[in-house]
Amino acid sequence: MREIAVPSTLFRYGISKNVELRVVSQYLNIREENTELEISGIADLEIGTKIQLFKKEDSRTEIAFLTHLVVPTGTKQVSLGNVGTINKLSVSHELSDTMGLGYNVGYNYFGRENGFLTYSVALAIAITEKAGIYIEPYGDIGLFDKYFSNIDAGITYLLKDNFQLDFSFGTGLNYTMNYLSAGFSWNIAAAKN
Repeated sequence: MREIAVPSTLFRYGISKNVELRVVSQYLNIREENTELEISGIADLEIGTKIQLFKKEDSRTEIAFLTHLVVPTGTKQVSLGNVGTINKLSVSHELSDTMGLGYNVGYNYFGRENGFLTYSVALAIAITEKAGIYIEPYGDIGLFDKYFSNIDAGITYLLKDNFQLDFSFGTGLNYTMNYLSAGFSWNIAAAKN
């Protein structure tokens, strides 16, 4: 199966110092390799929040909780057809001025069968003031009989203070999966008086 998600968007809006609203939307094109079956359409909308649970000036550790509600609003052939949830507890540590470690654990449920546990561990290294690299093993565990393990890596480049380019690629470690991704992050901050 080949899946293309273009564009895939994540809009974030800070409503307070510790809470942000999040909206995820994407257009999908899915094609089965051994058949002529090809479907396209808008995926289900994800609406969520990120809540900062721990962040102190004198600490190099931050903890946040992320949750998204998956609303079955997508094109019929692409939609999951059910309400779902995506949930993560995310922890990050600043190891030095140029290195950080982040990890998360989560539980996702998409309205069918049982949900599954997710995990990731990411090591990020600043190469220059503007460029950085990262490597991240990640995966999910189903009913303890399904286990998918992956690894990805990426490069980020800060073009301006509020505009970052990124490129990443990954592969499945215990099953066939490959991906490439290119994109950007743009911070449209409100002007301060």
